[in-house]
Amino acid sequence: MSDCKYFQNLIHAFENDELPLKSRELFVEHLDKCKDCREEFEIYYLIEYGLNDTTINSNNIKYKSYMDVLDFKGVVERKLNDATQDIRDIKSMNNFMNLCLFSVEIIMILTIVVIMIILFF
Repeated sequence: MSDCKYFQNLIHAFENDELPLKSRELFVEHLDKCKDCREEFEIYYLIEYGLNDTTINSNNIKYKSYMDVLDFKGVVERKLNDATQDIRDIKSMNNFMNLCLFSVEIIMILTIVVIMIILFF
């Protein structure tokens, strides 16, 4: 339960895409397991968008259908699913970039070896 307070304090930062990747991943994992924090996230939407008459980020029309009917549970579910997919995509891209860097390092080493062979033999 002490973890819950920590993750509940991250809701606003998560909503505004202000969390680093690792914190975002931990946040999503926690909310997948913790019903109380998930409900707290729904309450955040109820207060932020339901009672304040503000609109959800206008650049994200994919949540508009949920917001039109005030389906905050649906918004939370969709947000968490989207975040999970984004995290997977970023990790895949990081893995690809690491593979590219490794390949470049191998090519550089082979180039040095070839130059050494040419110069000394």
